[in-house]
Amino acid sequence: SSLEMVRKQYLVKFAITMVLIALPLTIMGFTAGFHHEDLKFKTMLACMLTALLFQYLIGDPVRFAILSIDEAFWPSRIYIPRRMKKPDTINRVEFLKQRLASQRRNLDISSRYRNWANNEKYKLIAQDLLIYGPYFICLMIMVLMSRDETQYHNTRGIRTLFWNNHTDYYGLKEVYFLNQLYDFIESTLVIAFNANSSRYLVPGWVHAEQTVMLGVIRLRQLRVQDPHISLIGPKFTEMYYLPNWTLPYRHLHYAKKYWRTYEPWIPYTDSFEYLDRVLMNFDHVGYLHRYPELAGYVSLLARSVPNNMKILDFLIENHWLTQNTSAVFIDFTLYNVDVNLFTICTLRIEQTPYGPVVPHMDVDSLKLLEETDQRSYTTLVFILIYAVVLIQFAQAMVLKMWYEPKLLKDVWNLLDILILVLNVIVIVLVLTGERLVNHMLMKVAGSSKMDFIDFRVPSRLYQLCVVMVGFLICTTTLRLWRVLQFSSVFKLFTRSLYLARMGMVSTAMVIVLFIMGYGFAVVIINGNNSAHFNRVVKAIVMCMCFAFGFSNQVRPSELFHGGEVLGIILYAILAFVVAVLLINVFASLINDFFIMSKAMRDAEPHYGINFFQFLRVEYPTLFEFFFRLPCFRARYVRNKRTVAENVNRKLDSMDAKREMMQRKFWADQLMYKQKSEEMETIKYRDGGEKLIKVGKLLSDQLSLLEILLFDDVDADLLQDDDSELDVLEPKQKKK
Repeated sequence: SSLEMVRKQYLVKFAITMVLIALPLTIMGFTAGFHHEDLKFKTMLACMLTALLFQYLIGDPVRFAILSIDEAFWPSRIYIPRRMKKPDTINRVEFLKQRLASQRRNLDISSRYRNWANNEKYKLIAQDLLIYGPYFICLMIMVLMSRDETQYHNTRGIRTLFWNNHTDYYGLKEVYFLNQLYDFIESTLVIAFNANSSRYLVPGWVHAEQTVMLGVIRLRQLRVQDPHISLIGPKFTEMYYLPNWTLPYRHLHYAKKYWRTYEPWIPYTDSFEYLDRVLMNFDHVGYLHRYPELAGYVSLLARSVPNNMKILDFLIENHWLTQNTSAVFIDFTLYNVDVNLFTICTLRIEQTPYGPVVPHMDVDSLKLLEETDQRSYTTLVFILIYAVVLIQFAQAMVLKMWYEPKLLKDVWNLLDILILVLNVIVIVLVLTGERLVNHMLMKVAGSSKMDFIDFRVPSRLYQLCVVMVGFLICTTTLRLWRVLQFSSVFKLFTRSLYLARMGMVSTAMVIVLFIMGYGFAVVIINGNNSAHFNRVVKAIVMCMCFAFGFSNQVRPSELFHGGEVLGIILYAILAFVVAVLLINVFASLINDFFIMSKAMRDAEPHYGINFFQFLRVEYPTLFEFFFRLPCFRARYVRNKRTVAENVNRKLDSMDAKREMMQRKFWADQLMYKQKSEEMETIKYRDGGEKLIKVGKLLSDQLSLLEILLFDDVDADLLQDDDSELDVLEPKQKKK
């Protein structure tokens, strides 16, 4: 037939197009080094991705802008086709086949499908599902592929090695006084990193030869003018001193030459770059105070053991650490060659007013060197797929906003804009981080051994990128809530939250106020003896965690520092009033509104179709494709019965299943309730329409069968209506 010929022509053209695309790519791949090394092929994939992004983001908008300007200033003539001398002839057989196909699909359509408002809502949900479904899946795959469990193990191992005692040195937790810090630096950070010598003549670590230190160690201390504790907190000094903290300060002309001697007594607040001021302008939250990062006095160590010992002896002789020292930070960066991991370490020692120090350690493991040649083919393919899906998502959103600007007032469309903005921010952060790492590696290659290589700036960029990805996942998941509104459960839960919004806010305020008061009481009574209740915010957070079931961190003994009786009362309030009573009140409130919403839903008459029935009618070709698969085909098994007996058994089983579903959802007493008159009218009308459609279908089938059997393929024009065909008898046509 003509339709089959047209379909074959399209398939041939598609095959020729794919061959013309694949053949040059294959030739380019083999000639550019595809058969020799993977780096060339991965570079080609990166170039293809760049060209694709350039075409979608820059090329197409520029092309459409030029075409629109050309059409606006030099409009083309309106094409008016010529009138045909002879009308087109329609093949009767092809017409009947098309009409049979359309009538078969019309059998699934009843009066319940004519709710246009409901259909439009389902249509928008289907479009959103087609856009956000693949995007959400690609986003989850990208996030899972970017996670690396070796970072956790590396962080845990490095923390254990520096924190605990070992054979060659003692750990940070054994530093009890400030004068022990020099011994810790000498044994743990100087001698331990020069114990082994690798085959490349690079000093190695005593625990791992493949782990090396980049640059040198930086010591930074924050000093106060007055060591006494006040209510307003310490004020860190930024004065210029001479060695041994001597005043007044004098700028000597040979100070730049002997910078190792004079640098530890000069604040380094004037030597920051713009990126440092943006990313590193934060405070370390210590056990006693908050310590700014961009302040203090800095002393750099060396690489060899003798030079390090000279620097440490100089600092000891000139009393670099004194009673005015509030906190000391030790910063350095390690690099593991085998797993390609950077480890940024920050050791902190806080000096307390009563003598001993409080140690702390921060370790971050990052994979900063992820170039194209170091990524797997799977990662590159998924990056390409994610880029294409993201472009399609952005294109659909921009077109929707362009043609209907009033949609900007919708909250869900604003959420789409936020998703796109977060994607752009993540991409910019990733590209900025890679550029910064490459710049720092060039600095490492060209710098001397006495420079401090600060990899904390790309580390902060990476952490910011992780936070943005977290917001992106939350926003995308929240956007899927709108897509899943076709489900009755989601509709019911949405209505319940809407009805319970005021009660939930009031109950949440009562719970928060009660927990805040309880937190203040616990801090006042047990704050001096418990690490979990030494601060108000931390105590409130611990109470909230205990209320929601995370009770492993809080021990009952921490609440008994004010006496056994008071401790029992506090623990009883935390365990029963907060964790049981208030939380159950909140849950029961939501449950009551959920029951109310369910009753309102059941009281509303619903004669429409559900989302899956809408998809079955709107996308019949897709469902027919899946139903034709061998796994979905149902074979007829006779089981020693006639066809009529099998049909009756099938109808009886369908009726039994229908009754069981009604008993399950509507209860037994509703089975015998008289149905509404409107529902009976709808069913009667649907049955009549279906009989008429079946009659038309049988009439067309008989007409087609008559033409095929009697070879009556007439090419005359069809003069009948759309509703019925007047088929003449062969004898009458011959007359």
